[in-house]
Amino acid sequence: MSKSSFDVCILPEGQCRSFANNSEGIADFLAFLDSYNQIERLILEPTGGYERMVETALQASGLPLAKVNAGQVRQFARACGQLAKTDRVDAFILADYGRRMPIRPQAPVSAGSRSLKQLVQRYRQLSHMIVQEKNRKEKLVGKVKIWIEETLQFLQTQRENVVKDMEHCLSADCQLARKAEVPMSVKGIGLKTACFLLAGLPELGVLNKGQIAKLIGVAPLNRDSGQMRGKRMIAGGRRPIRNALYLAALSAIRFDPTMKAFYEKLKSNGKPGKVALVAVMRKMAIILNAKM
Repeated sequence: MSKSSFDVCILPEGQCRSFANNSEGIADFLAFLDSYNQIERLILEPTGGYERMVETALQASGLPLAKVNAGQVRQFARACGQLAKTDRVDAFILADYGRRMPIRPQAPVSAGSRSLKQLVQRYRQLSHMIVQEKNRKEKLVGKVKIWIEETLQFLQTQRENVVKDMEHCLSADCQLARKAEVPMSVKGIGLKTACFLLAGLPELGVLNKGQIAKLIGVAPLNRDSGQMRGKRMIAGGRRPIRNALYLAALSAIRFDPTMKAFYEKLKSNGKPGKVALVAVMRKMAIILNAKM
């Protein structure tokens, strides 16, 4: 995927085509796909938002679409000895990755879910800019400081409006509103965290407890070799979701008696505070997954 075009590789034929990344090009791409009787799945790599038009069109057509982790695809290419990188090579690598690896096509996404995802992304962007402006404000005086304060006021107002739009987005979509009630039934999770989970973790309620913990990045991974038993550590996963659950866990160990008792028990058994908190996050994720 790129801003102006996208490349396609069909396996096992090995046929490659390039299409413009606009309405006309996507229409040509869909017509091209119609010439194939059966498509097992389409593998798409996220590329900073340039893939959104193609993704929406493919989902609207009811085609089996799967989005894959770009870092894993790059490692797959290196493992195959493919060090060169061009758009056509990338298209082949994606197709080969989809052919060899067990990939689950993603479920259809509603218009409300797409809107919510964009709102969550905007909320994070505004929060990041607010932190940057506050850091700059500490070091400045005079007129420049006044300008920064004006910018901060604008950013904070827009962030409040984004939260209001999140509420409106949920109220306008009955199914999305029902899903949001599930995480908000857990102590420590409010509207914003629920929206973060719905937008960034659509697999919630679909995978088993081990898979969902690993996807978030709160599952302890073994590091053993021979007779050596390494320290269990978490790694990978979706950082934005993990960050949201971290804040939720901080509230849970204060106001949820069950989670507080679980946290205190781990600490009394000698677990460091951060390790115990990650265990609370994992427990919350498993409970949310089961409830969903």
